[in-house]
Amino acid sequence: MTRVLALAIALTLTACSSEAGRTTGSDGSIAGAISVQLSGGDSEIAAAQQLVDSFEASHPGTTVTLVPVASQGDHIAKLATSFAAGNPPDVFLINYRRFGSFARPEVIDPASSAAASGLYPAPVAAFTKDGELLCLPQNASSMVVYYNTSLLARAGVAVPKQGWTWAEMLVTARALQAKGVEAVGFETELIRLAPFVWSNGGEIVDNPSDPTKVTLSSPAAREAVQFLLDLQKTGLDATERAAQEPEEAFLAGRTAMLFESRRAVPGLRKADGLEFDVVGVPKKVTSTSVLHSDGYCVAAKSKNKVLAQAFAGYAVSTEGATVLAKSGRTVPSIRALAESPVFLDPTVEPKSAQVYLDALQTVRAMPSAPGWNEAEETAGDILTQLFAGKLSLDGAVERIERDTATVLAQVS
Repeated sequence: MTRVLALAIALTLTACSSEAGRTTGSDGSIAGAISVQLSGGDSEIAAAQQLVDSFEASHPGTTVTLVPVASQGDHIAKLATSFAAGNPPDVFLINYRRFGSFARPEVIDPASSAAASGLYPAPVAAFTKDGELLCLPQNASSMVVYYNTSLLARAGVAVPKQGWTWAEMLVTARALQAKGVEAVGFETELIRLAPFVWSNGGEIVDNPSDPTKVTLSSPAAREAVQFLLDLQKTGLDATERAAQEPEEAFLAGRTAMLFESRRAVPGLRKADGLEFDVVGVPKKVTSTSVLHSDGYCVAAKSKNKVLAQAFAGYAVSTEGATVLAKSGRTVPSIRALAESPVFLDPTVEPKSAQVYLDALQTVRAMPSAPGWNEAEETAGDILTQLFAGKLSLDGAVERIERDTATVLAQVS
């Protein structure tokens, strides 16, 4: 994937013109057609289509074609191929962790800094490179702990309290296990591990601003990994995760707790009989979580950059963001909207939506350097082997450091 992205960027830089065509109506209003590429499940695509419909209704004479891609990996590959061919989508929605190889003004038409007014600083910073805002952040989510209120009640186990600790989570998980309840499910990925390492005072890379390798060799990082290994014993193991993903197990009422971002909410709301709420990530030394944020990027080679930028701006405006907020999919990046009843609606689950906003006070972003997407996937593959019992902790730490250094060196 790294070579494909490098080729795409090189060809884009060679072919990119300084100015794309602009289409306006007879009265000077924006008009014309653009394409918007993004990835996601059914509920995410449905929410995006609602946004498109709302934009078109507000801007007569415009046509926005949604180009959905099922998986993130396919989304990145399709983007790389389209850039290499000189025909990228006008707008694409991408996670800040995956846009490092595209993060150049020659590839992405920079966003207006004025459009970022009123947005939470953490996602804005995540999409800012060399002092320039490249993409407009759609959401400002973070990892939280979802819990099944009915399962906890039937087991006679108290619901978690905001500000809880690692020790308290382990006690809760073991109490559920003792009652025959699968306590917790989580994906064995670096983004799930990161907040636990940070909470313990550790780091996941050698240099957060310019990483050359993922390193989990510090005592703080190793203790965080061991905590999750201990927690896994109370819930889904590797064999069970292979048969049913953690989110699916939680949806089915099989597990009592789940590590996920806000993206899970639409699906959870549709699950028959599921009653759930959220609490922050437990802390060891300090409270923290990991940023989940996607941004609308406009291709520098878009033939209608005026319309493309207008759509991106609309998506993060109060009007557009309200459409997505009502779907349950996003934590709005607009502070005023996130702190309003539109998002903090106590009549819909999760009732403790304030938890997502509290996390933004101490949330941290993952790296987004070129090659980071591949480095994170490499580390995730090795963590999967560790949690499956196929590697020792020492062996996993050593392999992660060596293999991610090789991946990141390829793009340096």
